Amino acid sequence: MKNINICYTCDNNYAVYTGVSIASILKNSKEDESLHFFIIESCISDENKQKILNLKKIKNFEITFIRVDESEFKEFTCIKTTNYLPAASFYRLKIPALVRNVDKILYLDPDTIVNKSLADLYDTDIENYIMGGVFDIGYKKLGKRIGLKGNEFYINSGVLLINLKKCREENFEEKLIQCAKENMDIFILGDQDLINKCYAGQILHLSGKWNVQVVNLCSRSDYSQNFNILHYTGGAKPWKSGSYIPLKKYYFEYLKYTDWESPDKLWHLKSNIKGAFLYLKHRPLFMFRPGFYKSLIGMILKK
Repeated sequence: MKNINICYTCDNNYAVYTGVSIASILKNSKEDESLHFFIIESCISDENKQKILNLKKIKNFEITFIRVDESEFKEFTCIKTTNYLPAASFYRLKIPALVRNVDKILYLDPDTIVNKSLADLYDTDIENYIMGGVFDIGYKKLGKRIGLKGNEFYINSGVLLINLKKCREENFEEKLIQCAKENMDIFILGDQDLINKCYAGQILHLSGKWNVQVVNLCSRSDYSQNFNILHYTGGAKPWKSGSYIPLKKYYFEYLKYTDWESPDKLWHLKSNIKGAFLYLKHRPLFMFRPGFYKSLIGMILKK
């Protein structure tokens, strides 16, 4: 059996999205893969934990819930972040300390959907790197803002293949705390800015298919319909009424495999109408953006 360790961080509000992401992994895993999920959480209810455990009806797996207190992250909570990023996003900074007896782990944000076996990604050699990641959709501007050099690149922290052994050897958390203190005035994207600044040059670049980031119709990291991992970045999440994020149908497809209730057809109709109105309101000139035509071509070719 091939062992694959996967980590999420979330609070009770994001438990359902974590469950949907796990369901997508289970549906696309191979028979010879043994999956162990680690969920670092602060307040997931017993009811939601049971719903996650009930996903074993799809395929059996191991799971470890690791309870933390938000006060443990006081060194990081003063870092500026966007209003759609939960406080639990900082929990990933303690993964090397909290997930013991594991040398390598794949971290996923709860707002991800997996469309392929994770074995190839997990097998990536990161022995000489702290972690592996995919370019963020706005990596050029973001990297420049935090002072990255020409040979360094800025990754999205929603999908990270982490070398836990190397993290522990290099005092991962202590370095992050020091970097946060020294660069507090330039950080606006929370832990993502911090990871990129602190470990610039020590991150392996992974194929973009492992973190296809979608924000809206014209803003995506990949405009094809093919992805290994789909990541709903930005504030327009698929589960929000009026969301205009593309490819949101995949979230609802995997939601059906969970014990959480799926919205009815009327909800989807109202949400789509509201989403179209909001998109036109906030992006009235979207037809003049190159991304619109890239997205259109991707939908026509379906690849």
